[in-house]
Amino acid sequence: MRSAKRLLFIAGVLVAATNAASQPLASGPTSNDQKLPGAEVLHERADALIPNARTDTGAAFLEATKELPKRLRRYLWVNQRFTLAYTESQYADLSEREKNFLRFRPVTELAYYAGIAERPLMDFLPLDLVVYGTGMESPEGLAGRKILLYNPRVSTQGWLLASLGADVTILHDQVRMSGVYAQHKDHGTVESVVDGPDGSLRFIRADWPTQSVENIGEGYDIVIVSDWISAGLSIQNAVPPRWVTPGRPMRQMASSPDQFLAGVAQILAPGGRFITYAYGPIEPRLAASTQPYSNVRAPYSQEAITDSGLDLVVLDADDSDAFLKASIATDYQDPSLNDEGVPTMIAAYTIFVKPATD
Repeated sequence: MRSAKRLLFIAGVLVAATNAASQPLASGPTSNDQKLPGAEVLHERADALIPNARTDTGAAFLEATKELPKRLRRYLWVNQRFTLAYTESQYADLSEREKNFLRFRPVTELAYYAGIAERPLMDFLPLDLVVYGTGMESPEGLAGRKILLYNPRVSTQGWLLASLGADVTILHDQVRMSGVYAQHKDHGTVESVVDGPDGSLRFIRADWPTQSVENIGEGYDIVIVSDWISAGLSIQNAVPPRWVTPGRPMRQMASSPDQFLAGVAQILAPGGRFITYAYGPIEPRLAASTQPYSNVRAPYSQEAITDSGLDLVVLDADDSDAFLKASIATDYQDPSLNDEGVPTMIAAYTIFVKPATD
């Protein structure tokens, strides 16, 4: 059941512009906290999640939310679900047919950090898991580390990690990301919120690794894929639900999961770690209600795992309890059990490490 705050959040994300022609196209006033929710909504969620952090780094990631900079409202052309967003110059290059599906809207501070209904702070869960047992369990250990985030739906996770001193690359293939985060203050040097060096944040838009990217570089200490790659999301489904084109995965990737794994193996530093984390609702028992994203297992073949040269730390480990506790803390998932006493959500993760060289 959605709370009143939840409804206010969705309603406040995209507010119709009364007169598009009279609005500035690049930036505008900051969000008025008395009228529209802003980043303070994330502050409240961070406070609720901090007790669930399993490492000091995870707690620092959440605490850094309170230092997120104010963002000016920006004016873009977006579709109804906010999966597409274009700047003025990008919009000008579209065909008339493409423009017909878009509306001119101001994107608020909260939309900048959380989209319509994204959950960027939940990435403290895979972060905790991938740094556990390493020198990165404390935030000081992130200073100067190279981290790659693959296809997060907002930039918030990258900014938070950079504010802990990491050099973060967001690799994505989304039109919306390149439209929303197109201004100079969206990337570059990020001032540290802990006692240490400043971090950095950059964006690369590409269908990698199928599409070659010269400046992606190598030597990454951490690669995180959160809720973007899984057997349910990335593999063709034999009996897809009616809203999915038969024979197509829920989330189309230019490369196969096996190709992606091979690409990650190349860019990891010796000792570097790669985590795939996925979550979804439990699979309904009725075939007509099949939900592919309920399959949260890793989609990599055994042959690809062997050929990658990576050491498998853990495969399809269950993290449902931690995910449910975090969901309940932020008022997303309540109750945690259905009428039959079965958890309503599941989560699983897989971790690889690149063997260190002698």
